[in-house]
Amino acid sequence: MSLFLTFSAGYFLSYFLRSANAVLAPVLQAEVGLTPADLGFMTGALFGAYAAAQFPVGLALDRWGPRWVAGGLMALGALGCILFATGTTIVSLTLARVLIGVGLGSVLLAGLKAFALWWPPARFATVAGIFFATGSLGALAAATPLALLEAALGWRAVFWVSSAVVMAAAVLLVARIPSTPPGATGAVDAPPLDRAAHRDVVRLMLLQASFCGPTLAFQTLWAGPLLFDVYGYDAVRAGNLLLLMSLGVTAGYGLSGILSDRFGLFRVTTIGALSFVVTQAVLAAHVEALLPLAFALFGFAGGHCVLALPNARRVLGAARSGRATGAVNAGGIGGVFVLQWAIGALVGATDDSATAYRIALSVTATLTLLGWLAYLPMRSRVTR
Repeated sequence: MSLFLTFSAGYFLSYFLRSANAVLAPVLQAEVGLTPADLGFMTGALFGAYAAAQFPVGLALDRWGPRWVAGGLMALGALGCILFATGTTIVSLTLARVLIGVGLGSVLLAGLKAFALWWPPARFATVAGIFFATGSLGALAAATPLALLEAALGWRAVFWVSSAVVMAAAVLLVARIPSTPPGATGAVDAPPLDRAAHRDVVRLMLLQASFCGPTLAFQTLWAGPLLFDVYGYDAVRAGNLLLLMSLGVTAGYGLSGILSDRFGLFRVTTIGALSFVVTQAVLAAHVEALLPLAFALFGFAGGHCVLALPNARRVLGAARSGRATGAVNAGGIGGVFVLQWAIGALVGATDDSATAYRIALSVTATLTLLGWLAYLPMRSRVTR
């Protein structure tokens, strides 16, 4: 239990810090003098660094294990918090976000690697799903609680405190978590991926890009403008539906693993992906009476995207789970980047917002369906 709680605390902090700029944006622009373009570039730098670090961090985890890799990189994330707390220019703030992205982005993969080593395959999806759900609560902490902290302490003090908390979590992780499970002789470098394994990784990257991509593209950005531009909602009505979507995502993260360990990983992954296709089609139809249900189901079905990572562990084994989950997760983050930009370009290119969002949701639904079709040939390897 201490293993799970320690990594969950680290992932919670990672989610909190990567979500913080949504609340801090006005004060950062006012105090540091950032333009909207500066703010977007600086905020996105964390995700770019996070995605770029996934595969090399996965290789390191497979070679040396999660204890020292995660502990060292979390210390780097604490340094990033300090740099952000003292930053006065776009350059220093961007560098700080890069360090936070590389450092704390490691916690997700390190946690999954540890769970792959300590828990049997039949329980891995359950543990991973609850891990994701716990971490996603950091996004809720980065909303109203962060706004209250910023008002009381100032944003720089918030990041000084965050650096201390992250460093304490890193020390706790190194002190409390053994390097290897009981009975193991040490971290062993896994054999390189063969051609069949490479195909499986590519299939899962495509699934994750088309599944996680739309989920986070809308949850973290475009669901709000959809409600504002198409339905004319005010901030309160839109916020209520966005909260419903976020709660759905958290529930999807937590329950998808439990369901897949009970009813089969391939079966639940398939049901989740196809349900997500349907919910995107419902949202594309612009039926206002269905919005609360559609937003909740969009989040819940979209939260099943985390199952791409247990799929990677299932077909490639624990020894190679670090590099496999790193590559698959990088595919998901890449999908978010591409879709956020593409949807923005589409919306900006037309004066008819309703048509633009209908096209965007139809395209993302089609992409999710294609991602599932790419995953379909893996059935025998996932279910054996």
